[in-house]
Amino acid sequence: MFMVILLSAGILFFTIIIHGLVVTCLYSLCIGAVRNARNLSGLARLCLTYVFVLGFVFAHFFEIVIWAVAYRALGALESMEEAIYFSAVTFATIGYGDVTLSGGWRIGSAIEGVNGILLFGWTTAFLFKVSGTLWFIEDNEKPKPGQG
Repeated sequence: MFMVILLSAGILFFTIIIHGLVVTCLYSLCIGAVRNARNLSGLARLCLTYVFVLGFVFAHFFEIVIWAVAYRALGALESMEEAIYFSAVTFATIGYGDVTLSGGWRIGSAIEGVNGILLFGWTTAFLFKVSGTLWFIEDNEKPKPGQG
C-alpha cells in the first residue's frame, strides 16, 4: 500500500507541475490581449476564451492519460482504452463503477480523484478570472470605494 501511495503522490505532483506549466504558457501567450480586452471585438474575446478553454481541455486530457499509462504499465487495468476510460471517470470524480481497480490500487484511484478536483478547481478559478477580465470590462473600470 505504501508504494501505491508513494507512486500516486508522484503522479499527482507531476500533473500539478504540468498544469502549472499550461497555466503559465496560456497566461504568457495571451496576457497582452487580455490586458487590452476593451479594444477587442466580441468575436476576438470569444476566440481568446476558446484558446484558454481548449488549452485546459488538452491539459486535463494529458493529465488523465498520465494516470492511465501508470495504471496500464503496472497491470492494474487490462487495456489502454479501459485505463483511459477509468482514469477520465475517476479524474472527473464521476465514478460510474463499471470499471474498478483491484484492492491494492483503490487508494491510487482515490488520490487521482483528489488530483482531478484540485486541477479542475484551478482551471475554474483561472477561467473565472480571465472571463471576468475579458467580458466584464465595465466592472473593472469602476473606481474602488474610497478612490473617488
